[in-house]
Amino acid sequence: MKVGIIGSGQLGWMTILEGRKLLNEYYVLDEIAGPAARISDRYFPVESYRSFVEKCDVITYEFEHVNGRALQYASKSGKLMPGLEPIELKRERILEKEYLRDHGYPVAEFEVAADAGEAKRIASRFGRAVIKSSRGGYDGKGQFFVNRSNLSSTEIEIRDRFVVEEMIDFDSEASIIASRGIDGSFRAHKPSFNLNLRGMLFYNSAPFDDCGMGSIASSVMESLNYVGVMGIEFFIRDGKAIINEIAPRVHNTGHHTLRGSSISQFEQHLRAITGLPIPEPELYTPSGVLNMIGIEMQKRLELEILAVPGTSIYWYGKKGIRKRRKVGHVNLTAGTITALRKKTEELSRIVYPDGPEEFI
Repeated sequence: MKVGIIGSGQLGWMTILEGRKLLNEYYVLDEIAGPAARISDRYFPVESYRSFVEKCDVITYEFEHVNGRALQYASKSGKLMPGLEPIELKRERILEKEYLRDHGYPVAEFEVAADAGEAKRIASRFGRAVIKSSRGGYDGKGQFFVNRSNLSSTEIEIRDRFVVEEMIDFDSEASIIASRGIDGSFRAHKPSFNLNLRGMLFYNSAPFDDCGMGSIASSVMESLNYVGVMGIEFFIRDGKAIINEIAPRVHNTGHHTLRGSSISQFEQHLRAITGLPIPEPELYTPSGVLNMIGIEMQKRLELEILAVPGTSIYWYGKKGIRKRRKVGHVNLTAGTITALRKKTEELSRIVYPDGPEEFI
């Protein structure tokens, strides 16, 4: 089967790496030939999206901010999975939030603002709030954490509509990687605890208590008639899960499945969209991820990381290193969750000897 991937970043790259176990060819469409394009069977520049769609049997996307014309054409062809509605919700944060609220899913209280001035007025009523640009934001981009003391000094130069959310006092952040097959079968990997810094995932660890995340994920995916893998991020407060955001694709918080689980999120996604059986994932051992953000990889660093037992490096091969850019990650496993946390701290000191603040 010829599987098309719109987008050529690291998520597509890992999808193809894991997908080499299956009897597929992988075609990639993007404006530039990123990591996924370099290992694909064929790369298509974005202006060739019609030819790309016509040559593929099924088409997916590795990221929400990809070419809209290609998405529309793939959808009209009947080849796009998960489908157009999930990515349209994700590309416009207002639609995502309103969909979740209107379908009765637990979300933070929010209001929609037409511009930055209105967003600030709403945030002032909340007291503590997050102002989020409706379009284009990810990894903390386009987000402003405000309270009444810093609201007047916060500069918002983005010209857009905004979602203004009341700040939640959560106990922890967590996520689940869930999957749904063409036949409607639902599966889920064990949830993970996530530590985010300035809106970016720094590290995570699995397993974590479900807190209702599995049943919420199943319901959301059924409501969208979803096929494929979805990552859903949550705030956990008093043992209950509140949706932060959904991601209609494989997700950074699911990279731990590459080492510690019976099947990775990437193979699971490919199985789902090509009609293969999707098994119930098993977590063989506590596992996690430490993201490498804005750093240069050198042989010395590689040696130090791999000297820690139970580690493996995924270096994405991106061109250009800059602050707040994910350039790789370290997978790590351990016998217990306590040992995993200690190993994560050790690796963090190796990768960020002076702390991660200057990189994130």
